[in-house]
Amino acid sequence: MRTLTKFFVTAIFIHITFAVCAQSADTLKLSEHQSVVLCFKSDIKYVDFGSANIQGEKLSSENMLKLKSKRRGFDDSTISIVTSDGGYHQFNVVYSSLIDKPVWRQDGNSFFQDSIGFSSVKTTHFICDEKITDIVTGSSNIIAGYAEKIDNIVKAKALTPDFETTNIHLITQSGYIYTFNVKPDAAPKRLSVVLSSEDEVTQSSQAIFKNNSVNDNQMRIFAEKLISSKNCLNDIGVVDLKMAFAMCGIYSYSDLLAFRLDIQNNGKIDYYIDFIKGYIRDKSLTKTTAVQEEELHPVFIHYSKDRETSIVKAGETLSVVIFYSRFTIPHKRILYFEMFEKNGGRHLSFPVSDKEILKAKAIY
Repeated sequence: MRTLTKFFVTAIFIHITFAVCAQSADTLKLSEHQSVVLCFKSDIKYVDFGSANIQGEKLSSENMLKLKSKRRGFDDSTISIVTSDGGYHQFNVVYSSLIDKPVWRQDGNSFFQDSIGFSSVKTTHFICDEKITDIVTGSSNIIAGYAEKIDNIVKAKALTPDFETTNIHLITQSGYIYTFNVKPDAAPKRLSVVLSSEDEVTQSSQAIFKNNSVNDNQMRIFAEKLISSKNCLNDIGVVDLKMAFAMCGIYSYSDLLAFRLDIQNNGKIDYYIDFIKGYIRDKSLTKTTAVQEEELHPVFIHYSKDRETSIVKAGETLSVVIFYSRFTIPHKRILYFEMFEKNGGRHLSFPVSDKEILKAKAIY
């Protein structure tokens, strides 16, 4: 009798285990040009990628994971995930050049999806009715970041006029996900997209300003102090196209890192700054390695005193201080700063090593 009871208990356990695994074994399609976001009911505690060709990273919402392929084509694999509620989730992963399911949600709730065109000479703005906590771009051919000092407005554009179809995810504080398939468009009709969690389009939306441990006024005072400082780092920067783009100081305060950059225009044509982009990538890249960039999103940007616009006039120098949430990088990775000219081709970039970041000076 005991043997029979044990048999039935074991059979029931195996049946339940199989049912749970079968329920979680969804198939995910990954591409090197588009990103996929997984959203669970509980925080993610453990992730195992079955293949080195899969790239993933948790978002600020601890229950979300962004994924993409590191290269074109790979053998079928798996991803295993454990969440804080004890749930075990396994996904079959296959390569596909076209992603038909850019978001997977455990709770089954819907998300907003649309298509939009990006230009390399015009900026598109997304305005949401709540704070945007994460920006996930599917390709390094498009750039996106918060509008200066504002948490619910994101500006985005393409870096080249022609690029493969990609996507962008905007994730809000409440966990709502807006996903846009992005295609090249020299003259996009939608340059301002207003989003609402209740209704996709609203007539207006108020700006939500950032809430940092150091407020905007303090950062502005710090920035002016750093710009007036005569201390300057040497040999970190680039000189090209009659322009100089250099790092003049790295500083820390509370939970922030501040980078002072100097831009000198030695030419006769004014330089209009479109974007200054900070990102982290691997130091060593081979011909078969895809470039994987982790973009940093500024919490505050301040230009030279009395400057109202980000223009470097011919023969002049402009200083800019960019504040980020504090971070460090492993030895195998490196920080890059890249500057893009609006309606022009003078793009400049330079690297900053992990050792230089660790030398950051305290702001008093």
